[in-house]
Amino acid sequence: MDYRRLKIIFIIILLSTACDWFNPREAEKPSEGESEWQEPISPSIVISNLERAFEGGNIYNYSSSLSRDFIFYGDPADSPYVEPGSFNDWDYDVEKEVATMIFNTFVRINLYFEDSLKDSTGTYATFYEIYSMNLESLDSTVIAVGLAQFQLALDSTNLWSIIEWRDFRIDSIYIDWGILKANTR
Repeated sequence: MDYRRLKIIFIIILLSTACDWFNPREAEKPSEGESEWQEPISPSIVISNLERAFEGGNIYNYSSSLSRDFIFYGDPADSPYVEPGSFNDWDYDVEKEVATMIFNTFVRINLYFEDSLKDSTGTYATFYEIYSMNLESLDSTVIAVGLAQFQLALDSTNLWSIIEWRDFRIDSIYIDWGILKANTR
């Protein structure tokens, strides 16, 4: 009987000292896989945020780079490589859905923008970005090369976002981002 009582006391002491049930635990650090985000106070920050979010597969940051009035236009020269009508009605919701599918398909995405030309008028900006990307899935690799024309606008909160994206094919060997997106849609 004393042995049983001693055992219960020992368990109670062990439980009361091993756990700190009444104090909040330390907050976990964010995972390294998250993409870095900067407040989009300039058009160039939006492009950097978009690039990092795409590489990191972060749909929240990616879609935060886009205006809710966003429109995407694929290159008309891509029509032989995509289903008819693939680029029709391509708005914010379609872009977010397609990007999510791309992020779920590829385990590693490397994207490189090479600044080509920038034009700004105060509340609007146009960026022409030559890009190359390498997308790796478990069983294949896709390479895309092209030119993205981004139209950006300043909103009522003084933050920039992409309102229009036109994609162009610049290489006859590789697909462009528009073909990748249209074939994912």
